[in-house]
Amino acid sequence: MKKSYEDKILSDWEGIYQQGLLTFWVFVALRGKTLSVSEIRESVSDLTNGTYNTSEQALYRSLRKYFDLELLDYSEVDNPKGPKRKLYKLSEIGEKVLTDFAQRNILLFMQKEVQELMKMEKEEKYN
Repeated sequence: MKKSYEDKILSDWEGIYQQGLLTFWVFVALRGKTLSVSEIRESVSDLTNGTYNTSEQALYRSLRKYFDLELLDYSEVDNPKGPKRKLYKLSEIGEKVLTDFAQRNILLFMQKEVQELMKMEKEEKYN
């Protein structure tokens, strides 16, 4: 099936949007938890109703960067199936950055004015 121009634009926009939100979803998944890479990946997918899926390789690269920036910590635990397993958690700085980011960027979507505009758009589209 051939994609319409609107579908292509939407798909491209969503791709860019998702790339920019990897940090946010990883931090939300880790908030108050200690998780392995596969658990982070699964949690992000669950939190986004399956609309955001990333590879473990991309997660490893990002987690290394976040660790270097002191945004998260990890511990190593024995793994009966092989090498030690890393469990990640947000550092104090990571928790603060997530809270500040959400306050400044995500919670804007909850504003009554924004909700009304999105509701109006939806109603117009279906009328």
